[in-house]
Amino acid sequence: MDIRVYTLDELQSHIQNTFSNPEQVTPLSPLRLNSYLKNPRAEKTDPLLFELWQNERLIAYRTVLPDLLFDLQGNSRRFAWLSGNWVDPEFRRKGLSTKLLQRAEALWDGSLIYTNYAPASKAVYDRTGQFPLLVKREGRRFYLRAATEELLGERLGARELLRFGDLTVNQLRERGLKGFKPVDEQECKVERVSALNPVMEELILRMQESSLFRRSPEVFNWVLQHPWLTEENRASLNYHFSYQANRFENILFKFTLPDLSIGFLWLLIHNRSMSAPYVFSDSDQIYPFMARTLTHQMIRSGCAHTTVRNLHLTNALMALKNSFLFIRPMPQQLFAHRKIINQIPGNMEIQDGDGDVVFTG
Repeated sequence: MDIRVYTLDELQSHIQNTFSNPEQVTPLSPLRLNSYLKNPRAEKTDPLLFELWQNERLIAYRTVLPDLLFDLQGNSRRFAWLSGNWVDPEFRRKGLSTKLLQRAEALWDGSLIYTNYAPASKAVYDRTGQFPLLVKREGRRFYLRAATEELLGERLGARELLRFGDLTVNQLRERGLKGFKPVDEQECKVERVSALNPVMEELILRMQESSLFRRSPEVFNWVLQHPWLTEENRASLNYHFSYQANRFENILFKFTLPDLSIGFLWLLIHNRSMSAPYVFSDSDQIYPFMARTLTHQMIRSGCAHTTVRNLHLTNALMALKNSFLFIRPMPQQLFAHRKIINQIPGNMEIQDGDGDVVFTG
């Protein structure tokens, strides 16, 4: 077996060769490749792709996403998020994921963090004993509409029965949802914007001073301009992660109170789910208006549920709990490698979109 490693500088020519051969496994879709190439926090020599070959056949791969964190001394430190991981079904349970992870550990000197994991991937990390828990972020999932077919269809089967049940419940729900009132513009001005403006950029920079990752407006613009998913029909690829969606949309809102306090809410819709990757406000009085705007946007967009871990926004949504069918806990865990975890402050803010989550919702 042969492990091949590709840096950012080598990535484009290597991956583009896979697109022309429909039988060739490709570790990155065209959208994700373009995003990797434009990452403002990546360097040309960063090892990003780890492939394992046998007899000229790609049988496993791993990708990582470079980023920055700010350590106990307030200095920026480069690291990478563990992102995509795939092994050919014929070669699973042979330790191949571990081999690729060990190579990534060596080349990144242990500067690795992960979240938003699949259970099989976490099992690989747990077996190494090298990734203790960094933080557990409490959160809640708010169900606005029934979605049992989507959530339980694969596990329980009986999709037609679940679909009928969802349809029946949601037809009754729509009558009540039509009466939900949006924000009163006299109380708070809510503007949907297509891009960050200087006022919003200043707010983001100011509110990021206590953030672990301090993602800047430059990083936000990169994410917005180079998504990993699209609603467009694309040529079929031998690719093992999502790259097309029935609906995928980033929605940005600016909030302004009469006293000129401001807030910024980033919503992300992926099919029928909504998330709030980034939330910033210089006044606690804005969060109730954010919660009402998020709920109203869910109603208009046909979303079934949203997951929120920002404490202020979660509390504001709980004040609207009668608008939701069901609410359940939905925590998030982040794990960091032993080589860097002691350099990470324990009281730094983490947002729902940190990691690669912001690209997919």
